[in-house]
Amino acid sequence: MLKIHLDGKGICGVFSRDVAATKVQQVQEAARRAGHPLQCVSEPIE
Repeated sequence: MLKIHLDGKGICGVFSRDVAATKVQQVQEAARRAGHPLQCVSEPIE
């Protein structure tokens, strides 16, 4: 949590594109329902 606080982002997993898109959607929906401002995006590995 401190890394995310200091750097503004963190890696929480490495998934295929389809699985990552599904997980992003699930996290965003859960955060919205709970009233949290959590942001979640997927990015390709460099």
